[in-house]
Amino acid sequence: MIRAGTIPTVMLLAALGGCAASEPTSILVEVPADTGIPEPLYTPDRVVPGQLSYAPDRARFPPVLTERFSYPTQPEANAAYRRLIAAMPGDHAHPMAITLFGCRPGALDAQTARITRYRGAVVHCATDFLDGGGRRLRRETANFYYYRDRWMMQPIHPPRIPVVWTNRESSPRDLWWWVPGRSRYQ
Repeated sequence: MIRAGTIPTVMLLAALGGCAASEPTSILVEVPADTGIPEPLYTPDRVVPGQLSYAPDRARFPPVLTERFSYPTQPEANAAYRRLIAAMPGDHAHPMAITLFGCRPGALDAQTARITRYRGAVVHCATDFLDGGGRRLRRETANFYYYRDRWMMQPIHPPRIPVVWTNRESSPRDLWWWVPGRSRYQ
């Protein structure tokens, strides 16, 4: 037996359930076979804040660059992402593509969250992961490095909390620091 008050309640809950925000879904990506064609290593002619840089083949570099250095172009970054997905197990859903937002020379260390500069073409970039409709799902930092004539991508997950130092002992205070003739280090 159905009570008279339950039908409006069920209808209200169904309407509210339809308004709930849905999480953006990832889509399985078909990864084409690697062609074996080497990718050229490009460096922007000059880095000007607020101005896009283009490679000689008219491919676009990330919009934000910190200095003149070798960076992957947007198509090279997507090719590196496809190679990364090809190396992963195929049972997981992945975003469709990536877009580089900003890059800087050096690799971000996932354990210490510090930047380390290397001799070769190694950069870390703010990377937007996109769904099938081109909408941004998330932005993460990823390392890109040029290895065997190809850009490779290394996703990293740096710590999101400050490092807890066990030794918080401060330096001893010298109340007589202002006296002339005293040694600075005693």
